[in-house]
Amino acid sequence: MKYSFKIFSVFGIPVELHISFLLLMLLIYAVAILNLAPGVDLTAALLITLLFVTVVLHELAHSYVAQKYGIKIDRIILLPIGGVSAMEELPEDPGEELRISIAGPLVNFVIAMICYGIYFAFIGFGSYPYIFEFLNNFALVNLILGVFNLIPAYPMDGGRVLRAILAGRMSYLQATETAASIGKFLAIFMAVVGIFWNFFLILIALFIYIGADAEYKEIMISTILEGVKVGEIMTQKVKTVTGETTVEEMMKIMFQNKHMGYPVFEGNKLAGIITFNDISQAKHGDEKKTITKFMTRDLVTTSPDEPLTDTMTKLNKTGVGRLPVMENGELVGIISRTDIVRALEILKLKKGN
Repeated sequence: MKYSFKIFSVFGIPVELHISFLLLMLLIYAVAILNLAPGVDLTAALLITLLFVTVVLHELAHSYVAQKYGIKIDRIILLPIGGVSAMEELPEDPGEELRISIAGPLVNFVIAMICYGIYFAFIGFGSYPYIFEFLNNFALVNLILGVFNLIPAYPMDGGRVLRAILAGRMSYLQATETAASIGKFLAIFMAVVGIFWNFFLILIALFIYIGADAEYKEIMISTILEGVKVGEIMTQKVKTVTGETTVEEMMKIMFQNKHMGYPVFEGNKLAGIITFNDISQAKHGDEKKTITKFMTRDLVTTSPDEPLTDTMTKLNKTGVGRLPVMENGELVGIISRTDIVRALEILKLKKGN
């Protein structure tokens, strides 16, 4: 995710901190140290810090169980509203998704039970009231976090549990649509409540609504494109350029052909790809320079037999707009986001009929 940076790795999974979370923590500690707000002292700041440590443990529980089922986790991102485990793929078995989803809240409940156990075991001694108060508060926060995550508002854990249950009775797409609709409804309800009670609730509602809509669209696209190969929709007649092409000539080619990316050959070898974004890095006076100074050499390619959904993942990961299609070391086509969108629209119409 943009504006996040890695802080450490666990189970081989990078844990990243979003800059907004760092700014929030600095703000909380500044308010506590300078005593700018009643009720926000260093104890409260420490409690909030430990809360986000708990969020890491919560997400690691999801990730650990997912890895047990062979699902790769790209990273865990810490945001002000909680954590996100970025999975490469969704579990195919509803039972697996149920166990992955429930793992996070279970960690919160276990932490709460441990804190309450220590609290009730030593409360009679009464020598350290601040410690006991802290344990009680930390247990309560974990209990609330665990219960809150089980609210059936997709894409929260409870919403995923709901989808896993529904997927046993209907298609995966229908289950996702139903869970997402319930999540959106609850998000709207939370936003309305937040207007009169707490602004932070509005932010959470916004996260749930956007997340539910985005994940439903992702599942819908994957379902519609299931079984479609790159070779079925790629552009076969590919306009290529040579490494000797100048920036000035490349701009003319782009203007005339209305394409924003072209494979670049050096001799008989595919050496890179030049896009409008690459060429826009050229400055005044670079018109006569060759495009080899600006083209992308780290090529990500696909093949005619590759599933279209895998190619979409490559496009999203690399952030490029198109991929060369290679077969037996030869360029046989090119596929772009526009090609995929066009194919998606046609397939939607076919399935709708």
